[in-house]
Amino acid sequence: MFRSIFSSAVLLLALGCGASSEPVARQSAEQLPIKSDAAIVSTTETAPAAEQTKGKVDIPQFLDDALNGKTELVRLAIEAGVDVDAVDQEQRTALLLASFNGHTEIIRMLLEKGANKDQRDSMGRTALMFASTGDNADTVELLLEAGAEINAVDSDEGFSALMFAAAEGQVEVVKLLQQHNADASLVDVDGDGALKFATANGHSEVVKLLTK
Repeated sequence: MFRSIFSSAVLLLALGCGASSEPVARQSAEQLPIKSDAAIVSTTETAPAAEQTKGKVDIPQFLDDALNGKTELVRLAIEAGVDVDAVDQEQRTALLLASFNGHTEIIRMLLEKGANKDQRDSMGRTALMFASTGDNADTVELLLEAGAEINAVDSDEGFSALMFAAAEGQVEVVKLLQQHNADASLVDVDGDGALKFATANGHSEVVKLLTK
């Protein structure tokens, strides 16, 4: 499944540290349509909340908190003046990381502070793509309401949000994307599209949605 490998694409690195973040599966990646070898982990330790109030916001910690849904710490960082579009070495922002795990309240705060809804990571993936890999319908809806580009494709394989959702069997996410006119005819660099991924992974409900 896309999500199992996508998880390693969200490997959180401390800024200034060298490390590779090519995807590695949480589970087996044998049947996955993405080439990958990495795992999703958080490399920072929780900083005291007081640290976030001094105007010295630890960016890696801020990104880590967004990834892990630590709403109050993210709020404190924002109040301390953090750059909401600060990135790690793979160009991932707090919005992308929070979207992966469906932390909608954090995403709402970031968007209200002007976070770039279409920021791309080093593989050209957006928050909407990150969110679409999981059971994150509320997050997907919020991003779409904010005007996230629905038919964007990544620069690595040419995957769209709909392809990610279809490959993962995320029925509610697929429905939302369809309601917002996601283009089901898009294909990746190998000529495969959302329907092919849903079919290959045995997601019959998604197949029905895509063949209506």
